[in-house]
Amino acid sequence: MLDAIRSNAQSFWVKVAFGVIILVFVFWGVGSFTDTGFVNVLGTVNNEPITYQQFEEAYRQAEQSVTQNQRGTTLTAEQKTQLGRQVFQQLVSEAMISQEAKRIGLGVSPYELRMYVGSLQIFQNEKGQFDPEAYKNILQSRRQTPAAFEADLARRIIQDKMVNYVTAGSWSDSIEARNRFNFLRQRRVFEYVYIPADSEMTATSAPDDAAVAKYYEVHKTDYVIPQKVDVQYIVVDPLKVVSPDSITGEQARAYYDKNTSSFSEPESVEVSHILVPVEQNASEEVVKLAMDKALKIKQEIADGKPFAQAADEYNGPNAADKGGRVGWITPGVTVPEFEKAAFAAEPNVVSEPVRSQFGLHLILVTGRKDAQVKPFADVEGEIKSTLAALEGREGLADLLDNLTEDNILGKDLAEVASSRGLAARKSGLVSQQELQTLLGIKPEAAASIMGTAVNQPVDIPLEAGEAYVIVRVTGSAPSSFQPLEEVRDNVVAKIRTEEGMGKARGLLEAALKQAGESGLSAEWAARVKESAPVDRGSSIAPFMVQDELERAAFTAQPGSWLPAVYAVSTAEGQGVLICRVKQVMDPPDSEWQQFEGIMTGLTQRERQDGIMQAFMESLFKRSEVIVRNQDIIDRKNM
Repeated sequence: MLDAIRSNAQSFWVKVAFGVIILVFVFWGVGSFTDTGFVNVLGTVNNEPITYQQFEEAYRQAEQSVTQNQRGTTLTAEQKTQLGRQVFQQLVSEAMISQEAKRIGLGVSPYELRMYVGSLQIFQNEKGQFDPEAYKNILQSRRQTPAAFEADLARRIIQDKMVNYVTAGSWSDSIEARNRFNFLRQRRVFEYVYIPADSEMTATSAPDDAAVAKYYEVHKTDYVIPQKVDVQYIVVDPLKVVSPDSITGEQARAYYDKNTSSFSEPESVEVSHILVPVEQNASEEVVKLAMDKALKIKQEIADGKPFAQAADEYNGPNAADKGGRVGWITPGVTVPEFEKAAFAAEPNVVSEPVRSQFGLHLILVTGRKDAQVKPFADVEGEIKSTLAALEGREGLADLLDNLTEDNILGKDLAEVASSRGLAARKSGLVSQQELQTLLGIKPEAAASIMGTAVNQPVDIPLEAGEAYVIVRVTGSAPSSFQPLEEVRDNVVAKIRTEEGMGKARGLLEAALKQAGESGLSAEWAARVKESAPVDRGSSIAPFMVQDELERAAFTAQPGSWLPAVYAVSTAEGQGVLICRVKQVMDPPDSEWQQFEGIMTGLTQRERQDGIMQAFMESLFKRSEVIVRNQDIIDRKNM
């Protein structure tokens, strides 16, 4: 719930998440802090204290967020230290920002704060009005007073104001955005010469027995039969621990009455559109031509052409789904101009052309739904499932503890599972990868199982996505090697492929040298093939992705052969190639128009990030930050 509140008052940099350091600097290790050993004051920022109470509250909230996002996680000592330092860094940064805001006269008035709190949906009733009783109850459930919440919210509003103040001078360069878009969406056509390793040009004789035996010994690890284990396990899914059927209708109704706003649906309309692209900064003449085209399309529809047919004929590839369908939209989903026109449109009547940042839209509304609260009967099953899941999660820790204890004590897992309405299963002999897939666990968890002795339990529950598994190893088969007799054909094929690749590489290296001196000979020129247009990050068909080749191909100038021979693979086998860029194709204007807003916004945000980073670094250099109790921050003995 608190996350929902804070999501409405967060700066892009003001976040604490375990494992992700979002701050622009890391204090520890740069010699900016000193430690003087006070207890209640953990540190000071320009003589302003950060107290033990402030830190503990912030740490508790951060730790709670981590454990909720990674259910069942218990932080190690190292992880607690990392999180403690991140939380303290966060408090230091907030203090720096608040001090600077005060210096330049930025603040939050009581009226402004009241209006902001009233705008948060979580505190509103079904009519969208601020509900004082809900406000009080929600904060009580979080063990937070209104004064404390409002003080925290005011600090965060000031953080946002400072971000806006500092980055107000940033501007968006449309040329830079377009250049970046061209870079990302550029396509290239290549010419290449390819020789498969098993072609007539690279034919080799079959290796003798000695060569086969030698290759097998050198590459024996390619023929390992991995260790396998047999495990007995219990899957504990929090969503299935409690059956929805055990939730009574009265319980579901009480939840519905208390959370009616959660089941509200805003007004919505079902729309389709036809887009005539126009750049935002297009000249009047270009806009007029686009308007004439839009009106011509509208007239064609008025004369009897089906809207869907016209949409498929005139829309670009990414303008809408088939028939121009956009689907059901609610307020805030689309750009303001489109939304305003769509909600004001008369059903089944094509609108006049509507201008937005993407161009001119002809809008057709085919359905409308008024705002409503879903009837209890429609959501009763959903509520019962929700309540069952909540009950299951509440009792999950105790259930996992009891199952783990019984497993450690050596009790029969089938009986243990049955007594709690669960089922124990057996895997049969499986490899580590098969075990990981079967149980849905992480690689390190599967490795832990593989290292457990036979008839021994894994002494902690293992995460398996949303579920957990209790595991006992009941059998094991050690790793071994496939005998040479069984893999002889594979060894022979690999030897011949390697020899063929060597011959092919030699041929193309000579051809490449010739191309640089006098151009390809007629024999090699006859073998040149042309690729289909290739996007950046894609492979040159029919070859699989080869990072080194892709990097070279998208930095080379058209016309010249790349200066190296590249090993590549296809669905049929391996080989080598040489290639050159024949044509560079930038994305068309129509494609740019569809993404201009996104790319321009991205460029703008990156400029703001850079400005904010520089600002924070300057604050840090001008500030005196003193750590007075490192042990508490590092969570030593906690």
